Amino acid sequence: MKSKALYLHEKICIFNYMRIRQILSFLLISVVHMRLIAQPVAVPDINNRGFPLNLPASRIYSSVLDPFYAKLTAMQKSGRGVVRVVHIGDSHIQADYLTGIVRNGLQDAFGNAGRGLVFAYQAARTNAPPDIKSSGNTFWHSNRLARQDIRFACGISGFCMESDRPGATFNIDLQNNDKGQPQFFKHLKIFTDSGSAWLLRTDSSNVMQLKKDAGDSSQGFYNILLQTPVTGFTMSSLSTGGKQAFYGAVLETDLSGILYSNIGVNGARYAQYNSTPLFWKQLPALQADLYIVSLGTNEAQAAIFDEAAFEEQVTIFIRNIRTASPAASILITTPVDSYRGGRPNKVLQQLNTFLYKYCSRNNVPLWDMYRVTLGYNASRNWIRRGLMAGDRVHFTKEGYQLQGSLLLDVLLKGYNEYYSSH
Repeated sequence: MKSKALYLHEKICIFNYMRIRQILSFLLISVVHMRLIAQPVAVPDINNRGFPLNLPASRIYSSVLDPFYAKLTAMQKSGRGVVRVVHIGDSHIQADYLTGIVRNGLQDAFGNAGRGLVFAYQAARTNAPPDIKSSGNTFWHSNRLARQDIRFACGISGFCMESDRPGATFNIDLQNNDKGQPQFFKHLKIFTDSGSAWLLRTDSSNVMQLKKDAGDSSQGFYNILLQTPVTGFTMSSLSTGGKQAFYGAVLETDLSGILYSNIGVNGARYAQYNSTPLFWKQLPALQADLYIVSLGTNEAQAAIFDEAAFEEQVTIFIRNIRTASPAASILITTPVDSYRGGRPNKVLQQLNTFLYKYCSRNNVPLWDMYRVTLGYNASRNWIRRGLMAGDRVHFTKEGYQLQGSLLLDVLLKGYNEYYSSH
């Protein structure tokens, strides 16, 4: 038999164990409860790597982003829902070094709803974000919207790839993000053309045929919900007697949080997006709550700045976004200083000055990254610190990550300011 002392000792241990469990449960419930209450978010420090900055100028001069911040607040309060950001741009955005920082930072603050829009970049023989790997078993004809001399129409990603060969196959696999965190999805939205037929594989237990009749008037995508999370998918073309075109896929988890899609196209300008009807037809399917637009570098490669022509294209672009997503907020960002003809780009300075005035005049939210990074002739600062590529137009990975950190900083601080005033 146990002694009375041993018996009491065991009872005390059991009591303490249960008490600790109750305390831990209470703390866990408290943490969850706190997460369901809208609150300010932590803003990471900016590692500027010694780069001089005009941080007081890093503000979004408009209250028109309030609907976006209100949706973030509602999602925080309920612990449910997805807030969608779509970032549209050129080669600065295609590489995803800039947007990857913003995506991961927003998801750290508000939750991770998935990777967003992806494309089979390597299979289409172009550069890809570092967390997307793709390949194909044959030659896929491809195009990007900046090459409008090629007949293949581009879609939601700004790209397309197509084949008329039965059995033509490509795969897309997610890698860890730049924080080393694994990525997965349970929901796919796959954009193809009507009349196409595909065999979709995600793993050994998920094999299905996708087919749309020619002339199908529904939106040009398939919605697929999987039973278990996966990290990649494979699509194989089935014989239909014609081409099979793929435009991109949206990958989502079943979790609440931010879904951040980057649409970047090497060489792209406002006018080329405006001249791509399929892009605008498919854009509403992304259900964006906020559009971030980062264009202008390629327009600034002209010998002179044609203000009237540029204003027309920016106006058309914004009108197209508002038609596609009437309730979405829009944020324009200015491109930073770069070179043209061996010296800092004067046309880029004129273009950025115009964007500042245009957005002020039309009440379009603007984040003036050009001014934040010290404007004209700031290229020398990027070069001295090894943050600019050899062509003096693009930037190193670290250079883009600094720009992404600055954008993340202004978005999170904007949210905190909204929270404190509501």
